[in-house]
Amino acid sequence: MLLLVTASLAVAFAGVRAQQSPLAFDVLIAGGRVVDGTGAPWFKADVALAGDRIVAIGQLAGRPARRTVDATGLVVAPGFIDMLGQSEFNVLVDGRAASKIMQGITTEITGEASRSRR
Repeated sequence: MLLLVTASLAVAFAGVRAQQSPLAFDVLIAGGRVVDGTGAPWFKADVALAGDRIVAIGQLAGRPARRTVDATGLVVAPGFIDMLGQSEFNVLVDGRAASKIMQGITTEITGEASRSRR
């Protein structure tokens, strides 16, 4: 009897899962060359975002998204870190840091040369 109830519940839940619509992504970056930062060769894939998180990487064509970006012929990569940035004054003048962002730099380590060694 317990086996029959368990089997019935499994069939019922399987039906519910099958009826759910696929997750809609906020942004789908389609057809880009993904460089993941590990040193591995690039690979062609789609990258899906939900909020501020990467939620899927792979062949995602046809999946619903609020916005789709065609990255054909472009590189999709995580942000780069500028370890020797010295943009303290520039960022105060223009907080958008457009010159850094246009290069893909999302983090800057600064001030490393601000003290002299004695």
